[in-house]
Amino acid sequence: DGRRQTRIGAWFDRHPLVLRALALVALAWGAVYLTWRIGWSGQGANPVLFAALLVTEIYGVYALAMLTWFSWSRPPARRPEIRGEHSVDVYVCTYDEPAEVVLATLAGCRALTYPHTTYLLDDGRRPEMEELARLAGARYMTRPDNSHAKAGNINHALPRTGGDLVFVLDADHVPMPDALDALVGYFDDDRMAVVQSPHDFSNHDSVQHYMVGRHEQSLFYRVICPGKDRHGAAFWCGSAALIRREALLGIGGVATETIAEDFHTTIRMQREGWRSAYHDEVLVQGLAPHDLDGYLLQRDRWARGNLAVFTLPESPLRARTLAWRQRLSYLSSLLAYLAPPMRLLLLATLAVVLWTGALPMKLSVVALAALWLPSVALNLMAGSGLARGYQRIAETTHFELLTMEIYTRALRCAVVPGKTAFKVTPKQGVDLGGW
Repeated sequence: DGRRQTRIGAWFDRHPLVLRALALVALAWGAVYLTWRIGWSGQGANPVLFAALLVTEIYGVYALAMLTWFSWSRPPARRPEIRGEHSVDVYVCTYDEPAEVVLATLAGCRALTYPHTTYLLDDGRRPEMEELARLAGARYMTRPDNSHAKAGNINHALPRTGGDLVFVLDADHVPMPDALDALVGYFDDDRMAVVQSPHDFSNHDSVQHYMVGRHEQSLFYRVICPGKDRHGAAFWCGSAALIRREALLGIGGVATETIAEDFHTTIRMQREGWRSAYHDEVLVQGLAPHDLDGYLLQRDRWARGNLAVFTLPESPLRARTLAWRQRLSYLSSLLAYLAPPMRLLLLATLAVVLWTGALPMKLSVVALAALWLPSVALNLMAGSGLARGYQRIAETTHFELLTMEIYTRALRCAVVPGKTAFKVTPKQGVDLGGW
């Protein structure tokens, strides 16, 4: 952590009481500022620009409130003792990944110290994959079609294997030898359905890495997910997760209605009374999208698939069987996709102001200094501290600028999902630069 965290973030991580006080002051000041904005800054302003800017400011305070909720505490991960006996199947899902990528993952699976059986689930029906499975001591399994992509691949394997637990890995996620030892103990709880561990990546020159050891998903896995675990709202993130086979079969298998089967499946299991957990310890090393094309392809798929959950019974707005903390936590996960579109709306508002001279609000220099400036400064300071050093302000801006176009397009899926093919994220690539 000392290598990946920024200095100021690491300091706040060691002083949680100071961090909480700063966050509460920032939220209180933000509430006072928004009250003034709504009640006293609109007279004489352009009403459309007034509304557009106000929406982005309200979202900014809301986002800080959610980050405060998730980041309030971050206890260290502890491995539960394994008391019961649990048989484990390891599913390595592949379609068109290069042989050397799959071989590395199978070698990692072979080195797992906990007793298990590894299955290579090949939707590409490639003879070389069958040979790789034989060389690595894994069992090879395929199917006649590719219906429902990865979700269908797993569903095809579930009734044909017999392990109590299923460790799901993407083809490029190499497990560490003690990965299963860290997770199996959670399933001494008879109602535990899924335990997720962080995604980390060995290719530190990827487009999503900001430095060695810190990448665009670090904030999510090191700060947001532990918070979700406190709320009972940890969810399967596609790979590096151990899942109870009985829980999956009990809901009819992995959900296939969206291309974000992991998020959707977790909520469906929790509606049936199953529990989830998050284990904050890196147990796999994957490959992050190398270039911008692969990165945007992956994020576009995640956004469209997750936002489509709004149209289903598993929507946090409709799933009444969930606890209120779970519903709010899941809702915040979906509303996080609004951050880049809000950045786009803010830039568009600025462009119209500069082009036309119309103003989004009217304020005096006194109000600017006493209300607006402290509100912005406190929001930025608190947000930077609550990230606990896993993402800088400039890195957040960079991420939002990269994704604001694809996430804005994806918003329609919250109402009309449409039919979209599942596209595997490229595991290799060369960034050609350009726009």
